[in-house]
Amino acid sequence: MRDLDRNGAIGHDGAALDAALRGGGIDARRFAGQPRVLAFLEAWHPEIGALTTIRAELRGLGAVLLVMSRDGAWCFGADDDVERVATREELAPGTLDAVRHDFGVERGRPDRLAVFVLDADGVIKFARRDIVSRESPAETLATALTKAGHAMLAPPPSTRGITRRELLNACLVAGFFVALEACSRSSKAPAPGASAHAPPPSAAPQSNEMDVTLVVNDVRHPLRIEPRVSLLDALRERLGLTGTKKGCDHGQCGACTVLVDGVRVNSCLVLAVMAQGAKVTTIEGLARNSGLHPLQEAFIAEDAFQCGYCTPGQLMSAAGLFRERRNLDDAASIREHMSGNLCRCGAYPNIVRAIERARKET
Repeated sequence: MRDLDRNGAIGHDGAALDAALRGGGIDARRFAGQPRVLAFLEAWHPEIGALTTIRAELRGLGAVLLVMSRDGAWCFGADDDVERVATREELAPGTLDAVRHDFGVERGRPDRLAVFVLDADGVIKFARRDIVSRESPAETLATALTKAGHAMLAPPPSTRGITRRELLNACLVAGFFVALEACSRSSKAPAPGASAHAPPPSAAPQSNEMDVTLVVNDVRHPLRIEPRVSLLDALRERLGLTGTKKGCDHGQCGACTVLVDGVRVNSCLVLAVMAQGAKVTTIEGLARNSGLHPLQEAFIAEDAFQCGYCTPGQLMSAAGLFRERRNLDDAASIREHMSGNLCRCGAYPNIVRAIERARKET
């Protein structure tokens, strides 16, 4: 067998190796169906520093390591303890020499190291038989495994020219630029029957925007928006009033609740143009005269919020509920009238207590 620097896929009879190991007193069943690294050293003394690198390379190769030396055999995986599977006395006579001969490794060279990487079928994927040991055997083995890992990961040299993937990528890029050039030319081409030197039309394109004036928290805000803009987006994106939260954007969670002429509404379901001429109150305008609203004080006292995302909608909905003057004599009625506001944190008992407390204090 010849030496390999990387994937040469030299065939090897894995069953013959396992038979030799079993004949030498080593249970080869632990190697069944998985890649393995076979290392030949004259002497092996596990060292903590080198073991860290060896384990990392074994994890990358997905293999177990079998070390054969004149003192016996050791075996371990990336996450296993180093196990001495056979001492020199336990190995059957001639086992080490037979395995060395089978892999073409010269014995009697204490300054040399041989490393083989075999796949699960016993095919040699990487081989180095004459590695000079300038460090301790464990450190030399760690260095050899690092080089083996790099060699196994390196792409094989291509002798067929461009690959199919490279051809497809090149065609896609070329097609993109052809389409881009065609679009550029068509946008510059004059209309049929028009002079090539005719000046561009001076009329400005029509706009779908319209002028709207919103009265929010007693402040007038002139806006120019499209008719499809929701009241929620106008408050958050145009006026910067981000206290009103966007939750589901489908009117199902109540996080966007505001008051329009004192009536609680889901602002994600109301167009901004529909609120023109009405008085809109958001969470920023709930408190008056630099003091907190009784509902806000009650929510703080009862710890009626956790993450706080739904709290503005809960407060505005409760404020609108007070204006509706409904029967709020018990917790069940409060839960019923506040059922349109959801709290993913599950702070409903504290919210109900806070509303009861604010109702008694107002």
